[in-house]
Amino acid sequence: MRDKRVIIVAMLSLVVVIGWGWVNYYLKEKHPEWYEDDKPAQTSGQTQSAQPGTQPATQVATTQPAGVHAVGGEARPKQIGSVKFDPQGKISEYPIGLAIDPKGAAISSATLNRLRAVVGKEEPYVYQKPYQDLDPASSRSLVTQAITVDGKRIELHNETWVLGESNDHSATYYVDVVMADGKKLRVSKTYTLRPDKDQSFGYELAMVYRFENQTALPLVIRTFFNGPTVPAPENNRDVPEVVAGYNDQRQVTLKHHSAASLNPDKEPWDIMAQEKLPLLWTGWTSAYFDSIVRPAVDPAQPVISSAKAKALAKRSDDGQDFTAISFETTDLTVAAGQAVSLPFDVYLGPRQRAILNSDYYSQFPHGYNLTLVLTGGMCGFCTFEPLIALMVKLLGFFHMLTRDWGLAIMCLVIIVRLLLHPITKRSQMSMSKLSKFGPEIERLKQKYGDDKESLNREMMSFTKEHGVSTGLLGCLPMLLQMPIWIALWSSLQSTFELRHASFLWGYTWIKDLAQPDRLIPFSGPVTLFWGYIHFDAINILPILMGIVFFVQQKMTPKPPTMTKEQESQYKMMQWMSLLFPIFLYTGPSGLNLYILTSTSIGIIESKRIRDHIKQREEAEKSEKVIVDAKPTRNSKKLDRNEPEPKKRRGFAGWLADLQKKAEDLRREADRQKRKS
Repeated sequence: MRDKRVIIVAMLSLVVVIGWGWVNYYLKEKHPEWYEDDKPAQTSGQTQSAQPGTQPATQVATTQPAGVHAVGGEARPKQIGSVKFDPQGKISEYPIGLAIDPKGAAISSATLNRLRAVVGKEEPYVYQKPYQDLDPASSRSLVTQAITVDGKRIELHNETWVLGESNDHSATYYVDVVMADGKKLRVSKTYTLRPDKDQSFGYELAMVYRFENQTALPLVIRTFFNGPTVPAPENNRDVPEVVAGYNDQRQVTLKHHSAASLNPDKEPWDIMAQEKLPLLWTGWTSAYFDSIVRPAVDPAQPVISSAKAKALAKRSDDGQDFTAISFETTDLTVAAGQAVSLPFDVYLGPRQRAILNSDYYSQFPHGYNLTLVLTGGMCGFCTFEPLIALMVKLLGFFHMLTRDWGLAIMCLVIIVRLLLHPITKRSQMSMSKLSKFGPEIERLKQKYGDDKESLNREMMSFTKEHGVSTGLLGCLPMLLQMPIWIALWSSLQSTFELRHASFLWGYTWIKDLAQPDRLIPFSGPVTLFWGYIHFDAINILPILMGIVFFVQQKMTPKPPTMTKEQESQYKMMQWMSLLFPIFLYTGPSGLNLYILTSTSIGIIESKRIRDHIKQREEAEKSEKVIVDAKPTRNSKKLDRNEPEPKKRRGFAGWLADLQKKAEDLRREADRQKRKS
């Protein structure tokens, strides 16, 4: 009955999901005006460009306080570092190539020249690009939005900053602010890259604001700037998260929030309000990359007064999030004729364990290693760092032996199956015993009829008496593997070491174990269920997995007796096993390879166990009746040293003899039964 309810709930859930997709598609066709909010919302000051994918033709109009103006200069973009693909670091010692936009001294793009953008192509990975056709005050990475001088706000995001001192790894931009009362302030912003031999591995750059008070009176300054932009998704499971680290007595506490849950029509996610602790750093994390801003000051003296994550527009159909983090600093007093600097460290690099687990990034005040595994959701209790870390270490060990991540996953399967073999064997033996007791179980059902309570009690007593388990033991091997499957899923989509990892040294069609295997790619996506499900390739591993699941179902022994209702449930369970490969059709090929290998080995293992049980049963059937023979000389010699048991007399002796005769009769009956 319990299995029936689970099956009904699962089937109803599937119907609801597919039905809702059809209803949504139908309503969108009939009433498109109801779905106007699905279009990217234009924020204030947004303009339309003449061609899609280009920057807006006009910029946001800035309204400065009366008599206040910023003095810019000629637009001179600057590139520092190298943007050429350089996996060995032979061209440049700087792993990052930075393109700087003079408008607001923002970042146009960040190129990670040691890492590939696409598997098999000699192109570096590029991110931190501005969002097209959106508010330039918020859609560009690290753009300086504005400052306040003695409470008066001056917009700087649309000003052309002047390029000052620069070299191959550093550039300074500045702008002069002139107040109505004659006060003058120079605001400069310097980006400096770090070499790969630095303890930061070259993936952390310095961003330093400098305020030069060129008047005879002190100035109180507050700065408003944008955080990094969200990386483009690499697959349909790549959902970025807002991450934030807080100072909990010199220990880093992490909070995170999905970018997909942000909505332009709702209030921003207040990062400062999530913890009653000082904020150490915040930024974005995608499947394989981090973008984090951290004030490079004493953590005991916070300089950030506000940090909020907001959505600038609706999420696109291809999974791109248009979200931004806006920062506001605390008041900074600059004495007359003096200059004050405000430094920040910006991490733009991979979520790679070898990097983030280093002493530099894992210790306070960084603690970036906490972003390696972000738990949450329905399966969050299985997605925890120790299990994933152990799995990655095992995979790394096997990779060191095989030099192939796919073979390393298969080696992991063998280890897991060996550990679960005693449980699997006991489960198979229990099911084999249960299959022999069909008539007895059917007799109990007929005897107790609708009295389910008595039937369950007698069934438990019967199975306990004969050493048979009908409960959790049969499902235990799969249940114990479920956390491993979930952890492997998380590992494959969040472990940078497995990104672009091929199977069998690149000689197969599987070039990236973190992506679907894509045996035959399509020229365009194919939609099913009224556009609810999209397929862009034929993935062979899920198909093979469905075949193996079907074979496993056919080889699994049926219950000893089944009613018509139970038979229909059994057939439904067979079909339900085919739905699992459908759900994993677009899953990582590494996970599908693990499940396919594990299930195939499980079929072979089950067959060997059943053959062993059959051989033992045949041996028991062929066992001869042992007849007591006359004692030999050797047995007499052995028995001389053993005292003979004393024979009981009287009524007690008569009962003992009677019990012995009953035991002899029972043994003889068992022998005759085994012969037949």
